[in-house]
Amino acid sequence: MNVFRLELKNTWKSTLIWAVSLSMTIFVLLAFFPAMQTESMKGLAGIKMEGLDPALLEALGLAELTDFTVLTNYFGYILQYINLAIMVYVTLVAVNSLVKEETEGTIEFLYSKPVARTSIVFGKTLANICSFLVLLVVLWLVTVLGYLSFSDYNPAESVREAAIFYAAILYAGLIFMAVGVLLSAVLKSSKGASGMTMAIVFGTFGLGIMGVVIEDLDFLFYLSPLDWIKTQKLMTEGIRRQEWLVGTVVILAGHIGAHLIYQRKDLRA
Repeated sequence: MNVFRLELKNTWKSTLIWAVSLSMTIFVLLAFFPAMQTESMKGLAGIKMEGLDPALLEALGLAELTDFTVLTNYFGYILQYINLAIMVYVTLVAVNSLVKEETEGTIEFLYSKPVARTSIVFGKTLANICSFLVLLVVLWLVTVLGYLSFSDYNPAESVREAAIFYAAILYAGLIFMAVGVLLSAVLKSSKGASGMTMAIVFGTFGLGIMGVVIEDLDFLFYLSPLDWIKTQKLMTEGIRRQEWLVGTVVILAGHIGAHLIYQRKDLRA
């Protein structure tokens, strides 16, 4: 039995819904960009930003991105909140991947087939990664289309900038996916998976804000992958060596741990 194809078949509708919803959101927000270039909107944005605390501006990714007449600044700012939705999607898919078979009773179907647990974990994980890649490719294409439609970017510039954004999102998503798969191997039921997903994504996002605002807690930055890919940092520094190291360790540990735990897990039919 091909677990990979079965998982893709079971999740394609969910991926499609997320892709359509996020694509529409991105395109509509990009369509609003020309309005940001008017003098009245520029002045209003400047006045609002001047009244905010510098630490808060940094936490919100606005320390050097207040000029929303520049498309990189404008889209980079709204993208960090789109990223929250993307990470919710990828984490939720991962958390449900292994444990849902027990919750829904479909584990009996897998029991009846000549398939090893290693194949189940590998097939489901590969399917989740492929679904995530499809989502990112769709969003990348919509972003490029929006850049070309609502700015003076040429095709090469649009493709390059959007590729930088979504390549970074892919890396962060793989980290959240690894955590989700590990939890899926540990959990006994998928009930409450949505709440747990929200806690993981928004919890790490909150830790990143605390690390920026409270100087003594700056180490919390390394627990927040979404902060690693904020536009200001991404376009100037990229992803640092330490962040590559931490992320790679989490990805490997998550998938290896999930495999080892699932091998020994007492599956409930």
